[in-house]
Amino acid sequence: MESGIFAAMALDRYVAICHPLRHSTILTNPIVAKIGLAMVLRCGMLALPYPFLARQWPYCRTNIIPQQLCLHMAVVNLACADIRISSYYGLFVQFSVM
Repeated sequence: MESGIFAAMALDRYVAICHPLRHSTILTNPIVAKIGLAMVLRCGMLALPYPFLARQWPYCRTNIIPQQLCLHMAVVNLACADIRISSYYGLFVQFSVM
């Protein structure tokens, strides 16, 4: 979500610098709403598979996560099965956000 906010802010600054007199006609309220909706949908589409991936493995160790945050890889590392799919998906998300 943060990278989407930064991209929206960068677009706003680009329009403000390159087209200062047309800023309000280019970035109207419907356009800003569409940018916000695209940002939320992108975040949702990338984050939605995480709970489904973590739910499919059997867990045989302790259920205590050694961190304060419930990160996806911290939960998946407690699984007894092969977690390569989750690792590959996390790597895909990192590269697609960049």
